[in-house]
Amino acid sequence: MKSTRLEKNIRIARWFGIASIVFYYLLALLAWFDPLRDCALQGLTALAAITLTFVGAVHWGRALAGFADSNQFPTLLFAVMPAVLGWFALILPRELALPMVAAGLVFAWGTEQMVFIDILPDWYRHLRHGLTATSVFALLIGWAAAMMPLL
Repeated sequence: MKSTRLEKNIRIARWFGIASIVFYYLLALLAWFDPLRDCALQGLTALAAITLTFVGAVHWGRALAGFADSNQFPTLLFAVMPAVLGWFALILPRELALPMVAAGLVFAWGTEQMVFIDILPDWYRHLRHGLTATSVFALLIGWAAAMMPLL
């Protein structure tokens, strides 16, 4: 059976998402090694901040597609919130930044599930379930490594 262009694009999106999770876990695990801790935690925080920006950009693009149809202010506001949160996390100490970006990913996911459930395609929402859960878990592993020197 030949797959459609939509199915191929969904499969590609899934692979890119899964590939990004590899970097989350690589950085989270490297953070447990003293000589690599600072660099790994900086990379993990930056990766999560970029991911937050990407999640917001999905909604920015969705709003642009509907500019002529309705008031897009609420969607545009939601679209920039993850990027601002990610930026703010980059200037905080890692011990605060990591739980902050984890909470930001959960907030964005929860908002998508409650507010945009009828607008976002099912495949995207299901992809976000797994990507959010696994990235947040990796961030918590990194956060635990960040807290170890403080004990």
